Amino acid sequence: MSSKSASPLRLLFLTEGVMKLAGGLIFMLSPQTPLAVAVAAPIPPSALLLTRLLGTQTFTLGISMLLASAKRPKAVSSRRVVYWTVFARDATLATVLALQLWLGDNVDALGFSPSGLRAWLTELMPFCLGHLWILTTKPHWF
Repeated sequence: MSSKSASPLRLLFLTEGVMKLAGGLIFMLSPQTPLAVAVAAPIPPSALLLTRLLGTQTFTLGISMLLASAKRPKAVSSRRVVYWTVFARDATLATVLALQLWLGDNVDALGFSPSGLRAWLTELMPFCLGHLWILTTKPHWF
């Protein structure tokens, strides 16, 4: 059995792709749902808009992951680029959240509380670390 056939990447792409589609839809259609952990009511319109915009990115990356999960040779060959793209977006988002917590004016910036920003960062980090681990230690999976 080759290492390519034993690779769990296709299942990981399918799973995370579906999660990103669902999460992106929630962020776009009901931004107050994820904002409930980060912002006290009333939620500022700017926070609602930024959350919807983040949802469009998340939804689009979910589509990319689902397309890359196909068994067609072109889809398989695109997986590394798609995975780096997803990692880059998530790592950039995590970095901005961390910098906001560390250096930013955290007195309700756009209504976001420090504990809410920490909650979002905590939810994002397992994905970032998982992607980084696969990209750096499991290149044979691609």
